[in-house]
Amino acid sequence: MFSRKNTIEWFEHRQPRLILRVVFRSFILSAIFLLSVQSVQAQDDEPVKRRGSRIIDDTTKQVYGPNTSTYYFEEDVFFNREILYSIDTAIHNFHRFTYVQQHENFHQDLGNMGTAIRPLYYQSPAFIGVSSGFQAYDLYWDTERVKYYDTKSPYSNMLVDLGGKGRSLTRATFSRNINPRWNFGFTYRALLVDKQIQRSGKGDRNVRSTYYDIYTAYQTKDSTYRLFLNFRRNFHEVAEYGGVKTASTDLSAYFLDNAQPWLTEASSNDFRLNTHLFHQYKVGRALQVYHKFDRYRQQNKFIDDLSREANGKTYFDFIEVDSIQANDDAKFKTVRNEVGIKGNLLKLFYNGYYAIRHYDMSYQYIQEDSLKVKTNGDESYLGGRIALRLDSIGEITGWGEIIQDGNYRIEGEIKSKWFEASVKQLKYAPGFLTQAYRGSHDVWNNGFTDTELSQVNGYLHYFSSWLKVSPGLTLTRLKNYVFFREDKAAIGQKVLPYQSGGNQIMALPEIKLSLTFLKHINLSAQGVYTKMIENSDGAIQLPKLFVNAQLSYANIFFNNNLDMHAGVDVHWKSAYNALGYDVAVQQFYNQNTFQVPDFPIVDVFFNGKIKRARIFVKYHNLIQLFTGSGSFPTPYYPGQRNVIDFGFDWSFYD
Repeated sequence: MFSRKNTIEWFEHRQPRLILRVVFRSFILSAIFLLSVQSVQAQDDEPVKRRGSRIIDDTTKQVYGPNTSTYYFEEDVFFNREILYSIDTAIHNFHRFTYVQQHENFHQDLGNMGTAIRPLYYQSPAFIGVSSGFQAYDLYWDTERVKYYDTKSPYSNMLVDLGGKGRSLTRATFSRNINPRWNFGFTYRALLVDKQIQRSGKGDRNVRSTYYDIYTAYQTKDSTYRLFLNFRRNFHEVAEYGGVKTASTDLSAYFLDNAQPWLTEASSNDFRLNTHLFHQYKVGRALQVYHKFDRYRQQNKFIDDLSREANGKTYFDFIEVDSIQANDDAKFKTVRNEVGIKGNLLKLFYNGYYAIRHYDMSYQYIQEDSLKVKTNGDESYLGGRIALRLDSIGEITGWGEIIQDGNYRIEGEIKSKWFEASVKQLKYAPGFLTQAYRGSHDVWNNGFTDTELSQVNGYLHYFSSWLKVSPGLTLTRLKNYVFFREDKAAIGQKVLPYQSGGNQIMALPEIKLSLTFLKHINLSAQGVYTKMIENSDGAIQLPKLFVNAQLSYANIFFNNNLDMHAGVDVHWKSAYNALGYDVAVQQFYNQNTFQVPDFPIVDVFFNGKIKRARIFVKYHNLIQLFTGSGSFPTPYYPGQRNVIDFGFDWSFYD
């Protein structure tokens, strides 16, 4: 249950007003600019490459659509790739609306959409410098990638996913060109998910999350100067229930309607905002100068009232700050400025840059002078990138950077239609959370050294009209790896951060397959096998086998008016000791007492498109309908039960 004073009232009353105020002010600024620019008028119907214009008769027929509105990414502009993407109208896998399924089941959550989530397999960090260490809600922030549009008419899209048992996701997008060289828009996403354990009724929330961004892109008439500016904000709040409490050894007891949660009053929240600016001046094709600015803020809280928790005293193994009220708070702030040059020399793209990043980490209950690590300071980065684009081979890219404390990044990649390969060598800082923390139920003060990563990945490709096969292999070596682990024999705190003194070396062979027969039937599959060559301190816990598969039928009917895609999705992984979850610090940890069973997740789905509207209907977890049991993504947290999901989106171009 959420604290009414500290969370729900703030979220339900203050935040909507804030959103409306920000959007209103943005429209006012746009209106002022409209009055100040002489070229403000109805949008010209320019071709995608912006060569010329012509008068369009939009009063007698529909001329605007997915082909007259396009979008692009700042990254492509940075690398001098002038790529415009059409509005997505594809229905293939449109039914995969949960975050786990959108990422091919390669993530572990707490069984309900919007809960804490982590990559199943190791992923290299985005920064070689310091980070907050609070990563349980990264995916809900990182996947909101800002798109910049080029529209010939106002473009808007409404996406509504109505999952069964009160799980919903709503996304609204609006964008329009103020003139052919200036675009403005915003995105709003609401994630409202009811509890799946002891739900008292509709609106009894497990997750409340509100994300929005406001963005603009501008370029001069000759494109010598370009500017990208965006503001992003997300408030993510989760009612923590600590898993199911049962004395039964029968795992089906976790899926009973009267299953009892451990906690009823605890909640966690993750608040983030970022202001981003990128602008460049083009001296010529061989030289552009640019500047990037980012101001980032992250705040994480854990709130609980043990006086109202029936099981709280037995659930938590340690009390550090307060025996009754928990109100833990951690804040992480960074300001980063990057300046550099870039350009194209024939088919070679080059980039060199210098960046300075100021950081500050603060805890509510810690005296900073007692810590073994600095919680504020500056990092200086020196780096560069290259990209060689060869039509006969593909593209070869490289990235290297170093900071003053010796941490570094070396990455290289090659892509072609026959094969792709990449190599990474990193030395990066552990997150602040693993270095030092003091809260209601946890305390530690470490001086962990930097982690080292070596990784090689490669795939071979064979593509034909009916068969696609891609065998691959990933080799990863970690040194000084930092992770959380549980020690059941410990007195007091049982879950603590730990740095391995040895190596973790793993080989992950995999294969991707797609087979099309009878023109419209497709069988696709992906399998990953895990071989731990060395696993010091048991730091890595992975399933031996991982499988995704889909059998589907796709066709177009009624004179191209109905596009459909229907079939069956299957996901399965072998039994293993999945990571547990510590609610007080929002961290997944290694444990050896609960082995999650192998259980196939089977979904039956139908996707359809009628004109500009896409819809899907899905029956999730068909096997549980017959067995009464289900999957466990995380120990003591039952996976989503069998349920019917429905969703649609609709785009408007006027």
